[in-house]
Amino acid sequence: MQTLTVRLKLHRPTLAKQRLYRELTSRTTALANSLVAAGRPRGLTSKTAKHYAPAPMPAVVVCQALRDVAAARRVGRFRVLPPCFNNQSLRLAKTGGFWTASFPTHIGRVRVPVAATERQTTILSQLGPAVKQGAAKLYEQRGRWYLALSITVKPAPRAGAKMVGIDLGLRNLAVANCEGETLFFSGDQAAYVRRRMANLRRRMGRAKAPRAIKRMKDKEQRWMRNLDHRISKAVVDWCLARGVGTIRMEDLEGIRLRRRRDRRDRGRSLHNWSFHRLQSFIAYKANLAGIKVEWAVPTNTSRVCPACGSRAKENRSGIRFRCKTCGHCGHADAIAALNISKAISGLAAA
Repeated sequence: MQTLTVRLKLHRPTLAKQRLYRELTSRTTALANSLVAAGRPRGLTSKTAKHYAPAPMPAVVVCQALRDVAAARRVGRFRVLPPCFNNQSLRLAKTGGFWTASFPTHIGRVRVPVAATERQTTILSQLGPAVKQGAAKLYEQRGRWYLALSITVKPAPRAGAKMVGIDLGLRNLAVANCEGETLFFSGDQAAYVRRRMANLRRRMGRAKAPRAIKRMKDKEQRWMRNLDHRISKAVVDWCLARGVGTIRMEDLEGIRLRRRRDRRDRGRSLHNWSFHRLQSFIAYKANLAGIKVEWAVPTNTSRVCPACGSRAKENRSGIRFRCKTCGHCGHADAIAALNISKAISGLAAA
């Protein structure tokens, strides 16, 4: 089973409903901070916890707030705690051409239309045995209101029998190799964006503008996250078109501890590399598509010749690979991806 989060946008809520959502969010946050100030008392229920609430609240929202406070033990004060609804209190239904969401508030249950995308409509129409509905969180972002709905879906049947290796890097963010056929994703644009944002942050730092620096950092992170989503989708679609059944990637845990920070950063710093996020995006999209994901030991993947099996540090020079024994040539990242697909150093522990 695979758990996903679907972000449903509420369709043009009126000013009165926006005030209602903000008031419910304010009460939920105040309840959470009261519980933290009281030392996170245990054994509370929706009835006994009402003494900590500043005003009446739905019981289901109170219960979820108790769970959130208990889980966030290190939080000293909640700036915002969005109200959450379980799968029984949140009801999704299709009315005419619109999907609607119904959930409880402190003035009663409200029903609002949802501006669902085509993909979201497909997922919502499958709610039932195949797609199970989970909890949902109501929150505001840049003046728009959303429901972050958790769903659990069954992976698709096995897609094929071929094997693909994916090598991640800084010069090329991802290189996929399927039996000699390769797919490259250059890291030049990502390096340019990082350099440009770093220069802007330095200028804003000299201008004493910390808020502008934070906004620019968030913008860079959003851009990189979107890039990782696009790369992972393209990789999975490319694999499906070739009948791939298994994707192998390197287990890169702890790689930052093994490398020093390069002061001559050109936008390709290892410490700014979002390899884990890209790998996780590829993994969950592959599982949904029925493609198995395995993790290979990264030792010597770029030094071993796939033709004769000889291993030497001199085989690789930059982006070029030339075997000193048999003379086999190729792109170093493509060779590494091919070796990853073969798991030449073995598979990592699950």
